[in-house]
Amino acid sequence: MAFYRHGNTLRGSMKFVWLAAAVVGLAGAASIATSFLVAQRASHTAGSAPYCVQVADAKEDYKPARTLFDLSGLRMRAKRESGMYMQHHAILVVGDEMFHWSYRNYDFVPGVINGKLEAYRPTLTCVPKHNFIGSLPMVFARASEHDYIRFTQREAYRIPKTYQSQWSGGSSRFLYLTTVAPDFLPLQTRWADLPPHQRDSNWVFVTWKPAWLLSSMEAAPGGEIVEQSTEFGLQKSKIVSYGRDSKKYEGYRYLVYADERPNGVNTTLITCGTPSEMFPKSCQHRFLNNGRHFYLRHLPEDVPNWQGMQKRLLDLFASFEVQSADMPLNQ
Repeated sequence: MAFYRHGNTLRGSMKFVWLAAAVVGLAGAASIATSFLVAQRASHTAGSAPYCVQVADAKEDYKPARTLFDLSGLRMRAKRESGMYMQHHAILVVGDEMFHWSYRNYDFVPGVINGKLEAYRPTLTCVPKHNFIGSLPMVFARASEHDYIRFTQREAYRIPKTYQSQWSGGSSRFLYLTTVAPDFLPLQTRWADLPPHQRDSNWVFVTWKPAWLLSSMEAAPGGEIVEQSTEFGLQKSKIVSYGRDSKKYEGYRYLVYADERPNGVNTTLITCGTPSEMFPKSCQHRFLNNGRHFYLRHLPEDVPNWQGMQKRLLDLFASFEVQSADMPLNQ
């Protein structure tokens, strides 16, 4: 009797395994079919014009399709928050036009979220070219040495992979590079592998919202200003505050409104606390340039070279800039 029950259990388990395998097989077949359908519709919609396809990504806004498998139903899935889709499953770029993939229509539909507002349009990460689909391998992507990131028609960057760039488009546009002040060379390890307390000291963060920095500069610093002077071409304030542990803490605040205008190029705010063994890079350094707000951290002894660091960082960004956003660069 025990053997009979065991036999029934075994047969039931085998049925479940076969059923699961069948479901997985059907899902895989449907996914492959979706890949070829997406590829066919992209090519048909583009016609004879150069085009490319980018798909939703869990880390950045979108990433370029590098394989036909990227066009499958397993990969083309938009992020959801509170039950709402926050992006498209995929975007087809044809010249200045954008189309989004619709699973309801099983086709590319004209238009994207905020497509008529350039400052809010999705970031483009693929480069249009003739026969884009025909150049894709089936599964294994070809190695790429750069990330192509196009924020607007006039602003695009081609960033070496060694800088481990990440980004977001739309109204919350930002870009960060994994690099170290004051020389801004690529970090020689994976940023994600760093301890949490070291991550903020090993990147440069860029946003396109200068208002936050300007409001911070206009606000009174926390603590009591006990001394003011000018140093390194900056207005310097020595600030004393008391922590929850009742200990006395001293810090310094440096600022300058460049070009004699509140939002002038290279307007700068540097705040330095007391360095420690865990947090030696105690200076938070922010500055503006052409509507961009740069953020980095460095050692207190780097403050005298604040202008050199800013120039070095801006030169680095200039080296990444694509002179024409429509330039057909191969990734």
